[in-house]
Order: sequence, then structure tokens, then C-alpha cells
Amino acid sequence: MKSINNKLDKLAGTIKENTGKALESEWMEMEGKLQRKKGEIADTALEFGENIKEKASSKVNDILDKIDKK
Repeated sequence: MKSINNKLDKLAGTIKENTGKALESEWMEMEGKLQRKKGEIADTALEFGENIKEKASSKVNDILDKIDKK
């Protein structure tokens, strides 16, 4: 669900940014850029968290496998 929200932030931000450019509204353009960046940063953080979770799980599984072999 978080991933969908991040994608929506990126999409809405891009639309708002381009609308701001078309309307020559610096404020709307800035809001769009910030919303798009928020989605990008949240996606990066989500990927980072998943990578850490996978690496930690791999290490724990290795330890458990060693224990089972004893």
C-alpha cells in the first residue's frame, strides 16, 4: 500500500509541477516538485528497508541451518 501511495505522490507531483509551469505559477511548480520528491524518497527508503530485511533474514537462516546440522 505504501508503494502505491509513493507512486501516486510522484504522479500527482509531476502533474502539479507541469501545471505550475504551464500556468507560470512558481508556487504550484514548487509544490509539485516537493510532492514528487517525497514519493521518490519514500520509495528509496522502502527499498532500503526491504534490502536490510532480506539480508538479515538470510543471515538468520544461515545460523539456523548451522544449528540444525549439529
